[in-house]
Amino acid sequence: MSINLLNRGILKVLAVVMVTVPRSALSETNLAHVSRLADPSIRELADEVDPDDNGDCLSLGALDIVFRTDNDGLPNVGVVLTDPRGRRFGFDPLTKGAWDALPVAQGYIDCDDLDGRGACRGVVQICGPTSGTYKLEVIARQTTHYSLSISARSKEVLDGNGFQSCHSEDDLNNVAVRARSRSTVLLNYSRDPQQNVTAQLQHRGHTLSLESRSHRHPYLKSSEHSAAGQ
Repeated sequence: MSINLLNRGILKVLAVVMVTVPRSALSETNLAHVSRLADPSIRELADEVDPDDNGDCLSLGALDIVFRTDNDGLPNVGVVLTDPRGRRFGFDPLTKGAWDALPVAQGYIDCDDLDGRGACRGVVQICGPTSGTYKLEVIARQTTHYSLSISARSKEVLDGNGFQSCHSEDDLNNVAVRARSRSTVLLNYSRDPQQNVTAQLQHRGHTLSLESRSHRHPYLKSSEHSAAGQ
């Protein structure tokens, strides 16, 4: 069962307690105030076009973030992602602030029993992200430990074997965060197939780099360049 929290155009946010309901039931969820104020501290690295709200955005790449906490049930944290152009996406459980300013993005809580103990995970998916540094704030309602799995795919490029993209990943595990505090992770993403996604945890005045890994995903596409599934 998945709980859809955020969709482009309409922001759907559950209360801080975050009652578990089926995705189909979210049409009854109250709409939250959406702020589209930019964060001037985040800057992009390149002048790139934003994706359109259709399947073609997949050709520009993708950025997926999965977060978990060490408790059973719903995660004890919320997340707010700021893109290189200062646009925000996510929900702050402390201030009740909600943002849905990225062109093509969605977020949801996945409560499928992945590990046999009833734990849920949060998912944020960005289609066609622009290159640059993203700021991910992990905001704790209670003292907990969180883990992140970050998966990125570059834009598609044409070579002798058809359209190819490069997939890279980073993990951050068992990070302590105190109740009503914020942990910040900087994500460096590029549409360039030669660049891997990297993550840096900012903690007590210094930055910790995380080891990344990558592999290429070559695949063929028709000359019409039809949309591919994620």
